[in-house]
Amino acid sequence: MRLQKIDKGVMAVAIFLLSLPLSAAGDEIGLRLALRLSDEGEKGASAIEFRRLGMTVDEPFARAGYYWASAYQYHHAGDYGVAETMLDSAEDAWPPIESKALLLRAETAGARTARAEAGFYWESVLRGADDEDTERLARRRLAALRVKEGRLESARTLLDDAPEDEGAALAALETYERGRDKNPVVGGALGAIPGMGYAYAGEYANAFRSLILNALFIYGMVDTAQNNHWGGFAVITFFEITWYTGSIYGGIDASHRYNRRRLNDAVTGIEGRAQFEPEWEELPTVSLRFAF
Repeated sequence: MRLQKIDKGVMAVAIFLLSLPLSAAGDEIGLRLALRLSDEGEKGASAIEFRRLGMTVDEPFARAGYYWASAYQYHHAGDYGVAETMLDSAEDAWPPIESKALLLRAETAGARTARAEAGFYWESVLRGADDEDTERLARRRLAALRVKEGRLESARTLLDDAPEDEGAALAALETYERGRDKNPVVGGALGAIPGMGYAYAGEYANAFRSLILNALFIYGMVDTAQNNHWGGFAVITFFEITWYTGSIYGGIDASHRYNRRRLNDAVTGIEGRAQFEPEWEELPTVSLRFAF
């Protein structure tokens, strides 16, 4: 009876000891799988694997790191709501990860076009930045956001106060300040003359195409009317009305497109190629690599 108890105790210890390397091996396999899925562009599947890793480890520090990695992958998969949930889990597991979580929250809010929320997060990142790269990224993102909001002086202040030379970003801002948006009402009014609305917005190929097509239809209307081909006249007139009204609406749309391009060029010039990504080999420690 005593021998049986000893055998059971030895067996329990043996099972426990064997489970340790198997658990570590399982974590290693899971991490390799998550990274491989990421390399293959399966961001959502990679996020799920990182999430599973976070649920299986016991150390709060490691759990937070894997949850953050899951949030990063969900963000790049376009699942922004789930990404924010993972960031909540990361902060709950290990509160000191908050600074890294704020950075990703700011990116996610920006991707959702939640400007007020993104601005709050970028301001928080900028205030708490403890390294030059994080500060530089936050400053550029926040300046670009201020341009989108029409707060150009605020954007200039952010770039002027940067410890690094932000000459390229300032040049992009100055170009935007010197330019002028196109008025959609004017574009539509000019569109009453086929092609002029497009030309006003700088879309000369569309302007030429609109002018030629309207001229051809008008010629067809005149020719069919002179030859009493009223059936053909009715058909051509219908299409001409469509193209003519299209010229008016096209002038309005072209003005909006011009304004969006101008803004996007300014934002791209200010942000440059600034981005960050995890140093995957450091997981579960969240270490970031920046590029500008």
